[in-house]
Amino acid sequence: MQEAQFTEGFDYAERNLLSDDSHLWLDKKLIQQYLSLDGLRVLDFGCGMGGMTIWIAQQFDCHIEGYDIDKNHIEIATALQAKHGPHDKRLSFHLQNILEEPPEGKFDVIFMNDVAEHIAFPVLMAILEKLKGCLADDGILFVSFPPWESPWAAHLSPWVKIPWSQYLPKKYLMKLIEKHNRTLVGRHDLKNEYLELNHLTYNKLLALTSRAGFKEQLRHSHCKLNKLPGLSGVNFSVGPFKYLVTKELVIFTKQNSTAAAEMVKNKRLAAAG
Repeated sequence: MQEAQFTEGFDYAERNLLSDDSHLWLDKKLIQQYLSLDGLRVLDFGCGMGGMTIWIAQQFDCHIEGYDIDKNHIEIATALQAKHGPHDKRLSFHLQNILEEPPEGKFDVIFMNDVAEHIAFPVLMAILEKLKGCLADDGILFVSFPPWESPWAAHLSPWVKIPWSQYLPKKYLMKLIEKHNRTLVGRHDLKNEYLELNHLTYNKLLALTSRAGFKEQLRHSHCKLNKLPGLSGVNFSVGPFKYLVTKELVIFTKQNSTAAAEMVKNKRLAAAG
């Protein structure tokens, strides 16, 4: 990895860790609102450059492990931990493919923040099945992603500042991407990053997780309409409203888990009250 790439990636990861207005602000809010992580073992799957992983370790007294298959991501995550901590064994990063080498033991909570939309569906299905095997019987799976109908689902907004650009004529869009194409911090350039997107939607995710043995316990479909008085908890996800949703956040449990489902329910009632 070139020095300029490292600097760009580190600055991006540090903003995600420290800023209240990064693309992970809503994930952080819902984690604090609905999950109790103190004393738990946590897996951050597809941890990327570590901003979210380190934030969780700083916020909760938990043991968290970040896994990613991109060596550049893990290098930056390790550097970010060296600067911001924690510096003890509660936090560790792993360059590891869990399909080939699953983590040992069981996790109480597994996170997939902004990663599921980057994985081809057959592989994503295999990963979900593997993660189910890594999850404690009363554990929780937290998945967040920008749905394909989202204004910025194409992951091109820093360079192609056109909302819903995924719906532009393909020839025109590819010319725009090629015009702005550049090497990214991870494994791809901008063009391949776009082409690998799996066009994930809430319904597609629900079908995959159901097949893998998960059951939805909580869903929040976030859009700007949630900022209006009295509408903060409304899911605007049907009809034309689904094109306004910028992020889907879903909490799952194993299909037969009652303890985890009750915990989410109680936290949800407390938040509503």
